[in-house]
Amino acid sequence: MALGFSLGSGAAPMPDDFAEGIPIVPVREGRAYQLPLPEPVYGVSTRADFGDLRLFSRAGDVVQHAFCHPRDQHQENTVSHPVVLHGLPPGRRPDEQLGGQLAIDTADGLSMRWQRSDPNQDIPASGAFEYIVDAREVEQPLSGIRLDWQWRSPEGREELPIRIAASEDLDQWHTVVTRTTLLRLDGEKLETAAVALPEQRYRFLRLIPEDERARDWLRQARVLTTHTEVDAVPLIWSEVERTGSGEGPLESVFRSARPAFARQWRLTLPGPNRVLSVRLSSRADDTAAWRERYLGSVASAAGSGEIEARNMTPTTDPLWRVQVLSGGESLAGEPVSLHLGYPPLQLGFLAQGEGPFLLAYGSRRVPPAQVLDCDALGVEPAPARAEMEQRRELGGKAVLQPLPEPIPARRIVLWGVLILGAVLVVVMAVGLLRKLDNR
Repeated sequence: MALGFSLGSGAAPMPDDFAEGIPIVPVREGRAYQLPLPEPVYGVSTRADFGDLRLFSRAGDVVQHAFCHPRDQHQENTVSHPVVLHGLPPGRRPDEQLGGQLAIDTADGLSMRWQRSDPNQDIPASGAFEYIVDAREVEQPLSGIRLDWQWRSPEGREELPIRIAASEDLDQWHTVVTRTTLLRLDGEKLETAAVALPEQRYRFLRLIPEDERARDWLRQARVLTTHTEVDAVPLIWSEVERTGSGEGPLESVFRSARPAFARQWRLTLPGPNRVLSVRLSSRADDTAAWRERYLGSVASAAGSGEIEARNMTPTTDPLWRVQVLSGGESLAGEPVSLHLGYPPLQLGFLAQGEGPFLLAYGSRRVPPAQVLDCDALGVEPAPARAEMEQRRELGGKAVLQPLPEPIPARRIVLWGVLILGAVLVVVMAVGLLRKLDNR
Protein backbone atom coordinates (compact mmCIF):
# COMPACT_ATOMS: atom_id res chain seq x y z
CA MET A 1 0.00 0.00 0.00
CA ALA A 2 2.77 2.46 0.92
CA LEU A 3 4.66 1.71 -2.32
CA GLY A 4 1.54 2.24 -4.44
CA PHE A 5 0.77 5.53 -2.70
CA SER A 6 4.29 6.91 -3.28
CA LEU A 7 4.27 5.92 -6.95
CA GLY A 8 0.87 7.53 -7.49
CA SER A 9 1.90 10.84 -5.89
CA GLY A 10 5.06 11.12 -8.04
CA ALA A 11 3.37 10.47 -11.39
CA ALA A 12 3.64 13.13 -14.09
CA PRO A 13 0.48 15.22 -14.60
CA MET A 14 -1.81 14.51 -17.53
CA PRO A 15 -3.93 16.98 -19.55
CA ASP A 16 -7.08 15.80 -17.76
CA ASP A 17 -5.58 17.04 -14.49
CA PHE A 18 -6.24 20.61 -15.68
CA ALA A 19 -9.47 22.52 -16.21
CA GLU A 20 -8.87 23.92 -19.72
CA GLY A 21 -6.46 23.74 -22.62
CA ILE A 22 -5.44 25.87 -25.61
CA PRO A 23 -3.44 24.56 -28.60
CA ILE A 24 -0.17 26.42 -29.24
CA VAL A 25 1.22 26.47 -32.79
CA PRO A 26 4.79 27.63 -33.57
CA VAL A 27 4.96 30.24 -36.33
CA ARG A 28 8.36 29.07 -37.50
CA GLU A 29 10.97 26.56 -36.43
CA GLY A 30 13.28 27.35 -33.56
CA ARG A 31 15.03 25.99 -30.49
CA ALA A 32 12.49 27.75 -28.27
CA TYR A 33 9.20 29.58 -28.69
CA GLN A 34 7.55 32.53 -27.00
CA LEU A 35 4.11 34.17 -26.97
CA PRO A 36 2.02 36.38 -24.67
CA LEU A 37 0.37 34.39 -21.93
CA PRO A 38 -3.24 33.89 -23.13
CA GLU A 39 -5.83 35.94 -21.28
CA PRO A 40 -8.00 32.94 -20.17
CA VAL A 41 -5.10 31.64 -18.07
CA TYR A 42 -5.37 34.65 -15.73
CA GLY A 43 -8.99 33.90 -14.94
CA VAL A 44 -8.74 30.13 -14.45
CA SER A 45 -5.33 29.63 -12.83
CA THR A 46 -5.45 28.99 -9.10
CA ARG A 47 -1.90 30.11 -8.24
CA ALA A 48 -0.24 33.53 -8.23
CA ASP A 49 2.91 32.02 -9.76
CA PHE A 50 0.90 30.06 -12.38
CA GLY A 51 2.34 26.84 -11.00
CA ASP A 52 -0.80 25.00 -12.17
CA LEU A 53 0.18 25.36 -15.82
CA ARG A 54 1.83 22.77 -18.07
CA LEU A 55 2.71 22.42 -21.73
CA PHE A 56 2.30 19.07 -23.46
CA SER A 57 3.68 17.90 -26.79
CA ARG A 58 1.57 16.07 -29.34
CA ALA A 59 2.67 12.78 -27.75
CA GLY A 60 1.47 13.95 -24.31
CA ASP A 61 4.92 14.55 -22.79
CA VAL A 62 5.50 17.52 -20.49
CA VAL A 63 7.47 20.35 -22.16
CA GLN A 64 9.70 22.61 -20.09
CA HIS A 65 8.54 26.23 -19.98
CA ALA A 66 9.47 29.64 -18.54
CA PHE A 67 7.79 32.95 -17.74
CA CYS A 68 9.46 36.11 -19.07
CA HIS A 69 8.69 39.52 -17.61
CA PRO A 70 8.95 42.45 -20.05
CA ARG A 71 11.24 45.13 -18.66
CA ASP A 72 10.86 48.88 -18.74
CA GLN A 73 13.20 50.50 -21.26
CA HIS A 74 15.47 53.23 -19.88
CA GLN A 75 16.97 55.78 -22.25
CA GLU A 76 19.39 58.48 -21.15
CA ASN A 77 19.26 61.82 -22.98
CA THR A 78 21.79 64.60 -22.53
CA VAL A 79 20.39 68.14 -22.29
CA SER A 80 22.62 71.22 -22.65
CA HIS A 81 21.95 74.50 -20.84
CA PRO A 82 23.44 77.91 -21.67
CA VAL A 83 25.40 79.61 -18.89
CA VAL A 84 27.02 82.98 -18.25
CA LEU A 85 30.81 83.26 -18.66
CA HIS A 86 33.08 85.69 -16.83
CA GLY A 87 36.64 86.06 -18.11
CA LEU A 88 39.48 86.78 -15.68
CA PRO A 89 42.75 88.38 -16.78
CA PRO A 90 46.02 86.76 -15.68
CA GLY A 91 47.62 87.84 -12.44
CA ARG A 92 50.93 89.81 -12.51
CA ARG A 93 54.03 87.65 -12.70
CA PRO A 94 56.80 88.18 -10.13
CA ASP A 95 59.73 90.29 -11.34
CA GLU A 96 62.22 87.46 -10.91
CA GLN A 97 60.28 85.41 -13.44
CA LEU A 98 60.43 88.10 -16.09
CA GLY A 99 63.01 88.05 -18.82
CA GLY A 100 66.51 89.46 -18.30
CA GLN A 101 70.20 88.87 -18.92
CA LEU A 102 73.18 87.57 -16.94
CA ALA A 103 76.90 88.45 -17.46
CA ILE A 104 79.80 86.76 -15.59
CA ASP A 105 83.52 87.71 -16.00
CA THR A 106 86.16 85.76 -14.06
CA ALA A 107 89.73 86.80 -13.12
CA ASP A 108 91.32 84.31 -15.48
CA GLY A 109 89.61 85.96 -18.45
CA LEU A 110 86.58 83.59 -18.77
CA SER A 111 83.51 85.47 -19.88
CA MET A 112 79.91 84.09 -19.90
CA ARG A 113 76.90 85.81 -21.39
CA TRP A 114 73.28 84.57 -20.97
CA GLN A 115 70.30 86.46 -22.19
CA ARG A 116 66.66 85.49 -21.64
CA SER A 117 64.05 86.65 -24.08
CA ASP A 118 61.43 89.11 -23.00
CA PRO A 119 58.40 87.09 -21.81
CA ASN A 120 56.10 89.75 -23.13
CA GLN A 121 57.00 88.55 -26.60
CA ASP A 122 55.51 85.06 -25.93
CA ILE A 123 52.87 85.67 -23.26
CA PRO A 124 50.19 88.23 -24.05
CA ALA A 125 49.77 90.88 -21.42
CA SER A 126 46.01 91.30 -21.85
CA GLY A 127 42.95 89.11 -22.49
CA ALA A 128 41.02 86.60 -20.45
CA PHE A 129 43.05 83.75 -19.03
CA GLU A 130 40.68 81.95 -16.64
CA TYR A 131 36.91 81.72 -16.91
CA ILE A 132 34.20 81.41 -14.27
CA VAL A 133 30.97 79.65 -15.24
CA ASP A 134 27.81 80.75 -13.45
CA ALA A 135 25.59 77.64 -13.25
CA ARG A 136 23.17 78.79 -10.55
CA GLU A 137 20.20 78.79 -12.95
CA VAL A 138 20.48 75.03 -13.59
CA GLU A 139 18.73 73.13 -10.80
CA GLN A 140 19.52 69.61 -12.03
CA PRO A 141 22.80 67.84 -11.22
CA LEU A 142 25.44 68.57 -13.86
CA SER A 143 27.12 65.66 -15.63
CA GLY A 144 29.49 67.61 -17.89
CA ILE A 145 30.36 70.85 -19.65
CA ARG A 146 30.75 71.52 -23.38
CA LEU A 147 33.27 74.18 -24.39
CA ASP A 148 33.39 76.18 -27.61
CA TRP A 149 37.11 76.96 -27.58
CA GLN A 150 39.64 78.27 -30.07
CA TRP A 151 43.32 78.53 -29.31
CA ARG A 152 46.57 77.66 -31.05
CA SER A 153 49.94 77.66 -29.28
CA PRO A 154 52.93 79.49 -30.80
CA GLU A 155 54.17 76.04 -31.81
CA GLY A 156 51.04 75.65 -33.95
CA ARG A 157 49.26 73.02 -31.84
CA GLU A 158 45.55 73.25 -31.02
CA GLU A 159 45.95 71.63 -27.63
CA LEU A 160 45.19 73.12 -24.24
CA PRO A 161 45.34 71.30 -20.87
CA ILE A 162 42.93 72.75 -18.30
CA ARG A 163 41.88 72.19 -14.70
CA ILE A 164 38.34 72.67 -13.39
CA ALA A 165 37.47 73.81 -9.86
CA ALA A 166 34.11 74.39 -8.19
CA SER A 167 32.84 76.76 -5.53
CA GLU A 168 29.63 77.64 -3.74
CA ASP A 169 30.55 81.21 -2.81
CA LEU A 170 33.39 82.27 -5.18
CA ASP A 171 35.73 82.16 -2.18
CA GLN A 172 36.59 78.56 -1.39
CA TRP A 173 37.47 76.49 -4.47
CA HIS A 174 38.07 72.76 -4.74
CA THR A 175 39.28 70.82 -7.78
CA VAL A 176 36.71 68.57 -9.44
CA VAL A 177 38.72 67.72 -12.60
CA THR A 178 42.44 67.51 -11.97
CA ARG A 179 43.52 67.67 -15.60
CA THR A 180 41.86 67.30 -18.97
CA THR A 181 43.09 68.28 -22.41
CA LEU A 182 41.17 70.11 -25.10
CA LEU A 183 42.43 68.88 -28.44
CA ARG A 184 41.60 69.52 -32.07
CA LEU A 185 43.12 67.61 -35.00
CA ASP A 186 42.71 67.93 -38.76
CA GLY A 187 40.48 70.98 -38.63
CA GLU A 188 37.77 69.78 -36.20
CA LYS A 189 37.64 66.23 -37.59
CA LEU A 190 38.88 65.01 -34.23
CA GLU A 191 37.99 67.26 -31.35
CA THR A 192 37.68 67.06 -27.59
CA ALA A 193 35.30 69.72 -26.37
CA ALA A 194 33.12 68.05 -23.70
CA VAL A 195 34.43 67.39 -20.20
CA ALA A 196 32.71 64.97 -17.82
CA LEU A 197 32.04 66.19 -14.29
CA PRO A 198 31.19 64.25 -11.13
CA GLU A 199 27.38 64.38 -11.31
CA GLN A 200 26.07 66.85 -8.71
CA ARG A 201 24.77 70.39 -8.33
CA TYR A 202 27.29 73.18 -9.02
CA ARG A 203 26.91 76.93 -8.50
CA PHE A 204 30.22 78.13 -9.97
CA LEU A 205 32.89 76.42 -12.05
CA ARG A 206 36.36 77.78 -12.73
CA LEU A 207 38.25 76.81 -15.91
CA ILE A 208 42.00 77.20 -15.45
CA PRO A 209 44.40 76.54 -18.37
CA GLU A 210 47.82 75.11 -17.60
CA ASP A 211 49.49 76.95 -20.50
CA GLU A 212 50.13 80.50 -19.28
CA ARG A 213 50.17 81.79 -22.84
CA ALA A 214 46.48 81.07 -23.43
CA ARG A 215 44.30 84.15 -23.82
CA ASP A 216 40.67 84.58 -24.90
CA TRP A 217 40.55 80.88 -25.66
CA LEU A 218 36.90 80.28 -24.66
CA ARG A 219 34.01 81.67 -26.70
CA GLN A 220 31.00 79.89 -25.18
CA ALA A 221 30.14 77.14 -22.66
CA ARG A 222 27.07 75.00 -22.03
CA VAL A 223 26.61 72.74 -19.03
CA LEU A 224 25.17 69.24 -19.55
CA THR A 225 22.53 67.34 -17.57
CA THR A 226 21.43 63.75 -18.07
CA HIS A 227 17.70 63.04 -18.32
CA THR A 228 16.54 59.42 -18.08
CA GLU A 229 13.34 58.56 -19.91
CA VAL A 230 11.50 55.39 -18.94
CA ASP A 231 9.40 53.64 -21.57
CA ALA A 232 7.13 51.66 -19.26
CA VAL A 233 5.63 48.35 -20.33
CA PRO A 234 1.92 48.83 -21.12
CA LEU A 235 -0.17 47.18 -18.41
CA ILE A 236 -3.19 44.93 -18.76
CA TRP A 237 -6.09 46.54 -16.89
CA SER A 238 -8.76 44.45 -15.23
CA GLU A 239 -11.86 45.60 -13.35
CA VAL A 240 -12.08 44.07 -9.89
CA GLU A 241 -15.39 42.46 -8.93
CA ARG A 242 -17.28 44.35 -6.25
CA THR A 243 -18.50 41.85 -3.63
CA GLY A 244 -20.48 44.23 -1.41
CA SER A 245 -20.26 46.99 1.16
CA GLY A 246 -17.92 47.13 4.08
CA GLU A 247 -18.53 48.13 7.66
CA GLY A 248 -18.83 51.85 6.90
CA PRO A 249 -21.60 53.54 4.86
CA LEU A 250 -19.16 54.63 2.12
CA GLU A 251 -17.01 51.52 2.03
CA SER A 252 -16.76 49.01 -0.82
CA VAL A 253 -15.09 45.60 -0.81
CA PHE A 254 -13.67 43.97 -3.94
CA ARG A 255 -12.24 40.55 -4.82
CA SER A 256 -9.73 40.03 -7.63
CA ALA A 257 -9.79 36.66 -9.37
CA ARG A 258 -6.53 37.37 -11.22
CA PRO A 259 -3.56 35.57 -9.57
CA ALA A 260 -0.87 37.98 -10.74
CA PHE A 261 1.15 40.89 -9.38
CA ALA A 262 -0.75 44.17 -9.68
CA ARG A 263 1.53 47.19 -10.22
CA GLN A 264 -0.95 50.09 -10.54
CA TRP A 265 -4.51 50.95 -9.51
CA ARG A 266 -7.13 53.48 -10.48
CA LEU A 267 -10.71 54.31 -9.53
CA THR A 268 -13.66 55.22 -11.69
CA LEU A 269 -16.07 57.67 -10.06
CA PRO A 270 -19.75 57.94 -11.04
CA GLY A 271 -19.17 61.21 -12.90
CA PRO A 272 -16.60 63.82 -13.99
CA ASN A 273 -15.18 66.69 -11.92
CA ARG A 274 -15.45 64.98 -8.56
CA VAL A 275 -12.87 65.15 -5.79
CA LEU A 276 -12.81 62.56 -3.01
CA SER A 277 -10.58 61.68 -0.10
CA VAL A 278 -10.13 57.91 -0.07
CA ARG A 279 -8.20 55.11 1.60
CA LEU A 280 -7.29 52.03 -0.46
CA SER A 281 -6.35 48.83 1.37
CA SER A 282 -5.73 45.18 0.49
CA ARG A 283 -5.17 41.86 2.24
CA ALA A 284 -4.32 38.28 1.35
CA ASP A 285 -7.37 36.56 2.92
CA ASP A 286 -10.31 37.12 5.23
CA THR A 287 -8.24 36.57 8.37
CA ALA A 288 -5.33 38.90 7.49
CA ALA A 289 -5.13 42.55 8.52
CA TRP A 290 -5.79 45.27 5.96
CA ARG A 291 -2.65 46.90 4.53
CA GLU A 292 -2.98 50.52 3.44
CA ARG A 293 -2.02 51.13 -0.18
CA TYR A 294 -3.06 54.76 -0.57
CA LEU A 295 -4.45 57.60 1.54
CA GLY A 296 -5.24 60.96 -0.01
CA SER A 297 -7.33 62.83 -2.55
CA VAL A 298 -8.38 61.62 -5.99
CA ALA A 299 -10.12 63.60 -8.74
CA SER A 300 -11.96 62.43 -11.82
CA ALA A 301 -11.20 63.98 -15.19
CA ALA A 302 -13.35 66.65 -16.82
CA GLY A 303 -14.67 64.36 -19.52
CA SER A 304 -14.99 61.07 -17.64
CA GLY A 305 -15.12 59.57 -14.19
CA GLU A 306 -11.68 57.96 -14.37
CA ILE A 307 -8.84 59.15 -12.20
CA GLU A 308 -5.17 58.99 -13.11
CA ALA A 309 -3.49 55.62 -12.55
CA ARG A 310 -1.17 55.44 -9.55
CA ASN A 311 1.78 53.19 -8.77
CA MET A 312 1.99 50.88 -5.78
CA THR A 313 4.16 48.10 -4.45
CA PRO A 314 3.37 45.02 -6.59
CA THR A 315 1.04 42.63 -4.78
CA THR A 316 -1.11 39.57 -5.42
CA ASP A 317 -3.62 40.32 -2.65
CA PRO A 318 -7.10 39.28 -3.87
CA LEU A 319 -9.15 41.33 -1.37
CA TRP A 320 -9.43 45.11 -1.70
CA ARG A 321 -11.28 47.82 0.17
CA VAL A 322 -12.07 51.42 -0.82
CA GLN A 323 -13.17 53.81 1.94
CA VAL A 324 -14.49 57.25 0.99
CA LEU A 325 -13.42 59.57 3.82
CA SER A 326 -14.83 62.83 2.44
CA GLY A 327 -16.73 64.06 -0.60
CA GLY A 328 -19.09 61.08 -0.60
CA GLU A 329 -22.13 63.32 -1.00
CA SER A 330 -21.18 63.91 -4.64
CA LEU A 331 -21.53 60.19 -5.43
CA ALA A 332 -25.32 60.29 -5.05
CA GLY A 333 -25.28 56.77 -3.67
CA GLU A 334 -23.40 55.32 -6.64
CA PRO A 335 -20.40 53.06 -5.87
CA VAL A 336 -16.89 53.57 -7.21
CA SER A 337 -15.16 51.03 -9.45
CA LEU A 338 -11.65 49.66 -8.90
CA HIS A 339 -9.27 48.66 -11.71
CA LEU A 340 -5.87 47.00 -11.27
CA GLY A 341 -3.03 47.12 -13.80
CA TYR A 342 -0.93 43.99 -14.35
CA PRO A 343 2.31 43.76 -16.36
CA PRO A 344 1.94 41.25 -19.22
CA LEU A 345 3.72 37.93 -19.06
CA GLN A 346 5.45 36.12 -21.90
CA LEU A 347 5.20 32.34 -21.96
CA GLY A 348 8.26 30.61 -23.39
CA PHE A 349 8.96 26.92 -23.90
CA LEU A 350 11.60 24.72 -25.46
CA ALA A 351 11.06 22.79 -28.67
CA GLN A 352 10.68 19.38 -27.05
CA GLY A 353 8.71 16.90 -29.14
CA GLU A 354 6.37 17.70 -31.99
CA GLY A 355 3.57 20.24 -32.12
CA PRO A 356 0.98 21.46 -31.97
CA PHE A 357 1.52 21.83 -28.25
CA LEU A 358 -1.22 21.94 -25.65
CA LEU A 359 -1.26 24.64 -22.97
CA ALA A 360 -3.15 23.19 -19.98
CA TYR A 361 -3.97 25.35 -16.95
CA GLY A 362 -6.12 25.55 -13.86
CA SER A 363 -5.80 22.78 -11.28
CA ARG A 364 -5.67 22.15 -7.55
CA ARG A 365 -4.45 18.57 -7.99
CA VAL A 366 -0.96 19.00 -9.48
CA PRO A 367 2.19 20.06 -7.65
CA PRO A 368 3.80 23.40 -8.59
CA ALA A 369 5.59 23.36 -11.93
CA GLN A 370 9.38 23.48 -12.13
CA VAL A 371 9.78 26.63 -14.23
CA LEU A 372 12.93 27.41 -16.21
CA ASP A 373 14.78 30.69 -16.07
CA CYS A 374 13.92 32.89 -19.03
CA ASP A 375 17.59 32.97 -20.10
CA ALA A 376 17.34 29.25 -20.94
CA LEU A 377 15.23 30.17 -23.98
CA GLY A 378 18.11 31.94 -25.71
CA VAL A 379 18.34 35.44 -27.13
CA GLU A 380 15.50 35.43 -29.67
CA PRO A 381 12.94 32.62 -29.28
CA ALA A 382 10.79 31.96 -32.33
CA PRO A 383 7.21 33.29 -32.12
CA ALA A 384 4.20 31.07 -31.46
CA ARG A 385 0.47 31.76 -31.37
CA ALA A 386 -2.41 30.51 -29.27
CA GLU A 387 -5.35 28.98 -31.16
CA MET A 388 -8.02 30.63 -29.03
CA GLU A 389 -10.89 29.39 -31.16
CA GLN A 390 -9.88 25.81 -30.26
CA ARG A 391 -9.92 26.41 -26.50
CA ARG A 392 -11.52 23.40 -24.87
CA GLU A 393 -12.41 21.90 -21.53
CA LEU A 394 -10.12 19.19 -20.19
CA GLY A 395 -10.75 18.09 -16.60
CA GLY A 396 -13.43 20.73 -16.09
CA LYS A 397 -14.43 22.42 -12.85
CA ALA A 398 -13.85 19.25 -10.84
CA VAL A 399 -10.07 19.70 -10.90
CA LEU A 400 -10.48 23.25 -9.58
CA GLN A 401 -11.84 21.89 -6.31
CA PRO A 402 -9.41 21.01 -3.53
CA LEU A 403 -8.58 17.34 -3.25
CA PRO A 404 -10.08 15.45 -0.32
CA GLU A 405 -7.80 14.75 2.56
CA PRO A 406 -5.46 11.92 1.53
CA ILE A 407 -5.92 8.57 3.21
CA PRO A 408 -3.28 8.30 5.97
CA ALA A 409 -1.98 4.93 4.80
CA ARG A 410 1.00 4.94 7.14
CA ARG A 411 -1.18 5.74 10.14
CA ILE A 412 -3.69 3.02 9.18
CA VAL A 413 -0.92 0.42 8.85
CA LEU A 414 0.57 1.48 12.18
CA TRP A 415 -2.74 1.26 14.00
CA GLY A 416 -3.46 -2.07 12.31
CA VAL A 417 -0.16 -3.47 13.56
CA LEU A 418 -0.84 -2.17 17.08
CA ILE A 419 -4.36 -3.64 17.14
CA LEU A 420 -3.12 -6.95 15.76
CA GLY A 421 -0.41 -7.04 18.41
CA ALA A 422 -2.94 -6.32 21.11
CA VAL A 423 -5.18 -9.13 19.84
CA LEU A 424 -2.22 -11.53 19.85
CA VAL A 425 -1.39 -10.55 23.43
CA VAL A 426 -4.98 -11.19 24.48
CA VAL A 427 -4.99 -14.59 22.71
CA MET A 428 -1.72 -15.57 24.39
CA ALA A 429 -3.03 -14.50 27.79
CA VAL A 430 -6.24 -16.53 27.35
CA GLY A 431 -4.17 -19.56 26.32
CA LEU A 432 -2.00 -19.30 29.42
CA LEU A 433 -5.04 -19.02 31.67
CA ARG A 434 -6.53 -22.20 30.18
CA LYS A 435 -3.31 -24.12 30.78
CA LEU A 436 -3.23 -22.99 34.38
CA ASP A 437 -6.85 -24.08 34.89
CA ASN A 438 -6.12 -27.54 33.46
CA ARG A 439 -3.37 -28.04 35.97
